[in-house]
Amino acid sequence: MKKIRFFMRIYLFTLIFTLSLFAFEKNQILLLHSYNKGLKWSDGISTGIEKVLKNYSEYELTTEYMDSKKIDTKEYFDTLLKLYEMKFSKRKYKAILVADNYAYMFVLKYHNKFFKNVPIIFCGIENFDFNSIPKELNGKITGIVEYKDIRKNLELISKVIKNLNTLYIVSDDSLSSNEIKSQILKTMKEFEHRFKIIYDNQIVLDDIQTKINNLPKNSAVLFTSLYVDKNKQYIPYNEIREFFRESKYPVFALNTIHLGEGSIGGVMIDPVIQGVLAAKKTMEILHENNKIKDIKIDIPSGKYYFDYDILKKFDLLDSDIPTLSTIINRPKDFFEKNRDFVNNVFVSVPVLLILLIALIVAIIKNTKAEIRLFEQNKLDNVLLNNIQNAIVWESKEGKVLGCNGAFCRFLNLKKEQIIGRNIFEIIPDKIKKLNILNEVFEEKEVVIKDDEKNKTYLFIRRKQYFDKNEKKAGLVTVISDHTNIKQLEIQRQNDEKFVIQRAKTAEIGEMITSIAHQWKKPLIEVSTIVQELLYKRMKKDVSIDETKKYVDEVMTQVQYMTKTIDNFRSFIKPSLKKSNFCLKKSFDSLLEVMEHSIKYNYIDLNVKYQGENLSVCAYENEFKQCIISIINNSIDGIKKLKTKKQIDGKIDINVYEKNKDIYISIKDNGIGIQKENLKKVFQPFFTTKPAGDGFGLYMTKLIIEDKMNGKIEALECEVGAHILIKFENKSCVDENISS
Repeated sequence: MKKIRFFMRIYLFTLIFTLSLFAFEKNQILLLHSYNKGLKWSDGISTGIEKVLKNYSEYELTTEYMDSKKIDTKEYFDTLLKLYEMKFSKRKYKAILVADNYAYMFVLKYHNKFFKNVPIIFCGIENFDFNSIPKELNGKITGIVEYKDIRKNLELISKVIKNLNTLYIVSDDSLSSNEIKSQILKTMKEFEHRFKIIYDNQIVLDDIQTKINNLPKNSAVLFTSLYVDKNKQYIPYNEIREFFRESKYPVFALNTIHLGEGSIGGVMIDPVIQGVLAAKKTMEILHENNKIKDIKIDIPSGKYYFDYDILKKFDLLDSDIPTLSTIINRPKDFFEKNRDFVNNVFVSVPVLLILLIALIVAIIKNTKAEIRLFEQNKLDNVLLNNIQNAIVWESKEGKVLGCNGAFCRFLNLKKEQIIGRNIFEIIPDKIKKLNILNEVFEEKEVVIKDDEKNKTYLFIRRKQYFDKNEKKAGLVTVISDHTNIKQLEIQRQNDEKFVIQRAKTAEIGEMITSIAHQWKKPLIEVSTIVQELLYKRMKKDVSIDETKKYVDEVMTQVQYMTKTIDNFRSFIKPSLKKSNFCLKKSFDSLLEVMEHSIKYNYIDLNVKYQGENLSVCAYENEFKQCIISIINNSIDGIKKLKTKKQIDGKIDINVYEKNKDIYISIKDNGIGIQKENLKKVFQPFFTTKPAGDGFGLYMTKLIIEDKMNGKIEALECEVGAHILIKFENKSCVDENISS
């Protein structure tokens, strides 16, 4: 005993010294295991957690083991508490991950002492009870429940084992086993009329094989857990593995850690999945800054697993196994056994085919060469003469060497009147005066007016071509008549202005309603003040000071109404040119106009700014129109969801700068946008509203991207809708210089 105390003191001193070295580390996450390292269940949870956290190098994981499977005496836990008091009192953790019931109960009990205000994420908790959470920890706990589906397993066993006679359920008297004992006993009653069920949690490992061997024909075993025998002695896993493999009847299990160890399978839970899901919830809290109270507690369902070798051992390969089951140790089929051969065949056959085709092509190539050249010349003539653009090529001295039919029609001359003449002799005077045929250029737009002032828009390209010695041989000129396209573009711009104003008119209707509601209160106030003044004058003489007081009150209401109209008039007035405007002032202005609509629908709208002076170069009133259209869509989405369930409507707007760009994020908690519609919502006439016209978001995208050189997109969101707008962070002065 003295030696144990001596080594215990050395161990504690080492721990305290180590803790002091790391006392100031940041981003620490504690993983507290109920059991010991080497236990497949605990190792599986650790594997899942580490699999997720390896993608977040800024966090460091510390793992502690309570070793409660091997020893759970009061004296041991008292000593462990003292050890943890020295370990945890100076450590600052960002989050605590707890695995299984002992660790969960410890953290609940000593949360305020060791881990005050630190979020708790649990996993591996059986028969979780929400009432087990203390009131002071409500909103600070989330996690993954370990639910072993006894009913599904009993149904599965009765299907796999035909004419099932007896089911022997193996368990122990440990804390985790007792958590599901009531569930097992309750489920047994539902099946006892179909087959005999024996529940045994007072087990001595040397006797259990004899009990199972004495079971009648068509029996099976359901293994829940067995870590300690009835004398509280720890059972090593190699003895459990031997029990599985020597069993006379198939042993079904609830946990994937027993798969491949001699159990036949079952509806199993996976400790790795428990760890992965718990780690993901941790990152939602720490990395994504989600509130822990908004992260629900999950109960992942078990999946069907089987071991092919054990199915074969008990002649159960033809039994009623669920279609979507995962089966390990399945023998490889022909393709898997001969994968190298198949891969080589697939690689070599195409090569042989290519060589054969190349040989055939080489044989016929020479015989067809002359025919192809002849046909190519004819084809070139057809292609050139079917091109709508006028094409002419000339020598370096300016002599026309050839042209297509469109060039002949452009000059209203025959080809023989053109070829051989100097380009300056045949080109129209109106183009000649522009003095552009002496240059080489990619493209120039030329506008020609006729005698009636009608405009013709020409795009002219002139490029050099070279001979076989790479010396300049001449010039090719291409003339395109874009008059119709230009007229359509002008018409499109005019139509676009009309459509934008039409979209704004739709928003005006919403705001007029809002203004009407906003005016009701001041009008009532003015009416009340005037009546009160009249009443007082009838009763007694009213002094000038009193009269002035009433007049001031009336003017206050009138000024409020005037400000409302000024904001409305500012919105409907189109912006004539881009300007730099402050986003905060712009949002304050448009929210004053929408104030009643937001309050009337009981929606909480919050706007956050990274900085007070963030500004963009755009059309301010059209920008407001876009934001109002998006907010109105959010209001409609929230109203639609409220018809289905009770929620507190919320719209969050974040304005921030990132990588020298300005971003505006608008999120709501309404009905949201389905994933397949994220790209469609900005298309014209696309709508999910019964009375919608599909025009609002289309016009918003048109204004932001085509008119303001910004970008707008709908992002995937778990709750509600998320619209993100991006503008380049540059002043209008810079834009004018670049243009």
